Amino acid sequence: MDEALCELEALYDELDIEEDEAGELPVLGSLLEQQDLPDWQKQAVLEADAVERGYGTRFIAVPQMDSHEAYRDMEDFIATVRNDHIREVLDVAIMGRGAFRRFKDVLLSYPRERERWFAFRDARMAKRVCEWLADHDIEPISGTGEKP
Repeated sequence: MDEALCELEALYDELDIEEDEAGELPVLGSLLEQQDLPDWQKQAVLEADAVERGYGTRFIAVPQMDSHEAYRDMEDFIATVRNDHIREVLDVAIMGRGAFRRFKDVLLSYPRERERWFAFRDARMAKRVCEWLADHDIEPISGTGEKP
């Protein structure tokens, strides 16, 4: 199976609009010609139609992260905090409703831990994204065309 390359920043530009044998856009194209839309809006509608027609085959939905995963990330991060006081404050912050907001609010008082959290969260997210892409036989590349 050929591996697909996926550069997330360029996905929008890579949408392909198929033409019929006469070299004209499908029916949607002729309908758009009757509309009083700027060219950029017509192009956006055609690209959205191409996505819709290819959904599930050429285009796949990117899943939302589960809140349980995000909560687990906070718990795992807290376990890495060396300062006992900060760790305890964060443990209390994630109890009950509003855990995500309180967690972020606590980190505002501890800039170094906040920066560590962002790095931790980004690394977890990158791992999930790469795993998801691999599950769909898509090879990730960076915005510069290099593999991450």
